[in-house]
Amino acid sequence: MSLSREQVLGHALAILDQYGFADLSMRRLATSLGVQPGALYWHFANKQTLLTAVAEAILSPRPPVCVPTGSAGTGSAPTAWEPAVRTWACGLREALLSHRDGAEVVASVLAVRPATLDPAGEIAAVLMAHAMAAAQARAAGMALLHFVIGHTVDEQGNAAMAEFGVAQAVDTEAQERFAAGLDLFVAGLGVRLSGGGG
Repeated sequence: MSLSREQVLGHALAILDQYGFADLSMRRLATSLGVQPGALYWHFANKQTLLTAVAEAILSPRPPVCVPTGSAGTGSAPTAWEPAVRTWACGLREALLSHRDGAEVVASVLAVRPATLDPAGEIAAVLMAHAMAAAQARAAGMALLHFVIGHTVDEQGNAAMAEFGVAQAVDTEAQERFAAGLDLFVAGLGVRLSGGGG
């Protein structure tokens, strides 16, 4: 059987959606494809390489965040950054929720700092376009990334526990809490970008 990289990745995503992150192994993947595990290494050098590709696939449906132009330091578009931040955060959450344990997979991959995956860089670029210092913009982007991923890990974890019948309470307010947290981030960024808050 001749396999393509796309076929292997597609099966990996299918296993993730059906069984969850804990059961996404090279052996299970090979079995689902009807090949020996060694056949997978023609396309992915190791499991971490596969997981990076899975994380990239999870995040790829998001539309690119446009960096505002002509507004840095001019005051011509003082709130142009806000819709970009909100779109990015909501789009990231939706992408993570689109696959079972999506947030956990992406978090595990980002922990090794792959050069090919830097979602926080998109927000840093937006903030720098509005005259925020590079180091501060990077820190803000990472903080917002961690908020979105952490919130979604908790949200998906609760859903899994409810599915298994062990959750003491099913979370029905996740969307509202996410929106409230995002509002706080946006308000804080507004203070920084206006020159307040140090």
